[in-house]
Amino acid sequence: MRARQVAALRAVWGGILLAASRTVFRERREQAQVGTALGVRHVVQAAVTLAKPDSTRWMWTIDAAHGVSMLGLAAAAPRWRTFALTSAAGAATWAIAARTAR
Repeated sequence: MRARQVAALRAVWGGILLAASRTVFRERREQAQVGTALGVRHVVQAAVTLAKPDSTRWMWTIDAAHGVSMLGLAAAAPRWRTFALTSAAGAATWAIAARTAR
């Protein structure tokens, strides 16, 4: 997959997270805030990649760091475990997509 394709998919995913933060999670303030923050991060990361496609050479490290931090959260906060493990799996997927993009 090409870097621009990964970036376009990431932008869509960020938009979905932003929309879900305002609809699906509107009754759960903390989850809505987290969803908004992650959505914004994905949209910004996509914009940077679209503007400079060769940035995927290092963009994958952001996803890898996010995944590791989510594993730490899962271990430290049982209340957030399911969310954190889901987010870690997503981050691993994005890291692989970004790392292998042409």
